[in-house]
Amino acid sequence: MTVLRRYGLWLIAATVAGILGAWLFSVIRPGQYLSTAQVDVEQNASATTAPNVPNMETEMQVATSGVVLASTARAIGTTPLRLATDLSATVANTATGTANVLTIGCTRPTAAAAQRCAAAAAASYLAFRNEAGMSRSTRKHDPLQVTLVTPATLPTAPAGPGRRILLPVGALLGLALGVGAIFVRDHFDDRVRDDADLERCLEAPVLGAIPFVSRGTADPALVFGQAPASRAAEAYRYLRAHLNPLISAMPDRGAVLLVAGPHRREGRTCVAANLAAALAHAGTTVILVDADLRQPSLSEVFGAGERPGLTDLLEGRASPEEVAIPTYVPGLSLVTAGQVAGRPVDLLEVTRLTRALAGMRAAADVLVVDSAPVLAVSDAITLARVSDLVLVVTDVRRTTRTAASAAVREIREAGPQIIIGVLNCLPARWRERARSAVTRRPDPLGPLPSVPATLAEIAPPRGPNG
Repeated sequence: MTVLRRYGLWLIAATVAGILGAWLFSVIRPGQYLSTAQVDVEQNASATTAPNVPNMETEMQVATSGVVLASTARAIGTTPLRLATDLSATVANTATGTANVLTIGCTRPTAAAAQRCAAAAAASYLAFRNEAGMSRSTRKHDPLQVTLVTPATLPTAPAGPGRRILLPVGALLGLALGVGAIFVRDHFDDRVRDDADLERCLEAPVLGAIPFVSRGTADPALVFGQAPASRAAEAYRYLRAHLNPLISAMPDRGAVLLVAGPHRREGRTCVAANLAAALAHAGTTVILVDADLRQPSLSEVFGAGERPGLTDLLEGRASPEEVAIPTYVPGLSLVTAGQVAGRPVDLLEVTRLTRALAGMRAAADVLVVDSAPVLAVSDAITLARVSDLVLVVTDVRRTTRTAASAAVREIREAGPQIIIGVLNCLPARWRERARSAVTRRPDPLGPLPSVPATLAEIAPPRGPNG
């Protein structure tokens, strides 16, 4: 049922398509009218032969083939080959052997043509059985006598199911095809689906569910400041509320919070920028660090331009005070990637990073670090070794379970960091369910004695990360 709820629009679209297909079929199909005539086949009372029960199976074949078919075709001006599929004969009840009434039917494009065809077929059958080439004495000894019971009727409506039947059948077929397509797609879809799915992949709690932000509404990287009343901004407040106990439980000031993800275009930079702004709005001193030296983007987000940054700090060309620049958010400073040249991976070395981060730790309560993709380059693994918390950001539209599991394995091998999952770009129909899922436990009222205990209060431990 969860799968069906997730793809509810698919079901609606498939059902509507089935109804439209049935309606279109009813419009474009050629109209066919069925007229019937009934004849009674009985034993000839004047026959001197022994009693003979009519074989109605044989009579049905006689009425639709041979001389009867040819005679009927001549009467209505067509050929036996064309008429063969339009002519039919049935018996009301052959199970008991007592029904001797033969119904001869003919289907034609118009009601009048169908009546004329059925009348001609009944007349041809009567002529063949009662009169064709027989003398009076021969007819007297014929074992069967055929009598017209009901003349050919004039049909008032086309034969076959009408729209009252076709439309419900089309809806059911569309619904069945939609359900089948959904389960097939779901079976082969490896993307992360919801918070429970991500928790299984990460073996870690999921504490954030960020809804999709349209660029027509606000810049996704600045939605917390540009649209503070939006659902996305509220989602970052929820994430902040769950992270504050973890940050407070850190033994030293200046906790390093690394924002990572398996691949690009999963929203790491947007989550890092908005989370840093949310923490700063709550009175925390925050330094946002752009450590994606391959494709830095935070300088563009905040309009910082080209200036000394992390690379200059790592090479000793600048001090932490010189690279940290204030932003429009009070309490939030930005450290850009700096002058990226040569081989930036050589700069991200544990000793250099530890020394560079030590100066920033002393100047801020929290360091939010944006990194390169975990599965693309090794930068994030090195950054994870000097981090206290790692937020693994996944996009429900792009991130696969395989990628999420591989990324968290790489991060976990780097050291005993606390790993937290964040779902990004949730569709509108998942927002309320996801928000209730990640807030299922209340925040503790006071600081807890240790980080693991704090994490246990927020979400049940899963695997070695608990």
